[in-house]
Amino acid sequence: MRSRLQPLLPLLLAWLIVVLAGCAGGPRTVEVSRQQLQSALERRFPHEERPAGLLAFRVGLPQLELLPQANRVRLDFPLEASDRIVRNTFRGELGVSFGLRYEPSDASVRATSVRVERFSLPDLPAALRAPLQGAGGAFAENLLEDTVLHTFRPEDLARARGWTPGAIRVTPGGLRVEFLPPA
Repeated sequence: MRSRLQPLLPLLLAWLIVVLAGCAGGPRTVEVSRQQLQSALERRFPHEERPAGLLAFRVGLPQLELLPQANRVRLDFPLEASDRIVRNTFRGELGVSFGLRYEPSDASVRATSVRVERFSLPDLPAALRAPLQGAGGAFAENLLEDTVLHTFRPEDLARARGWTPGAIRVTPGGLRVEFLPPA
C-alpha cells in the first residue's frame, strides 16, 4: 500500500501548497500614502462658505499632520473671515483633527468625529469674537465631517477576494487599512 501512495505524494503536496496559497491570498492591509491624502484634500480646498449670512469664511489649502499616537489626522488651514456690510477681512488660522471610518456604500475612507483644535482670528474686535467663533467652529465641523479622503477602486476590492476593510490606522507615512476575511 505504501508503494502505491508514494507516486501521489508530490502531487498531494503540490495540491496542498496551492490550497494554502489560495487561503492566504488577498491583501491583509492597504497603505494610503500621505501624498494621496494631501492630493484628495487639495481637490476640495480652498473653500468659501457663508454660514452666518453676514459673514463669509474662506479656508485655504490645509497642511496635513498625521497623529499616529491618537489615531487621528490634523489639518491646519489659513483662515479668512469677512463681513459683507463693512467689508472687513480678518485673517487667522483654523486647526481641526478627526478620526477615520470606512463607508461601504461607496468604498471610501471618510473623516469622522471632527474636533476644532484652534480657531484664531487675532485682529477680530472683541465684540465679534464670541459669535464669530461659535459660527466658525460649527462651520469647521460641518465642512469636514464625512469628507472623503480616499476611495478604493473596484479593482482594489476585487483583488481582496471578498475581504472587507476593517480597522483604519494612522501611521507616520499615511493610513493602513486592515482587510478582514469574509464572514
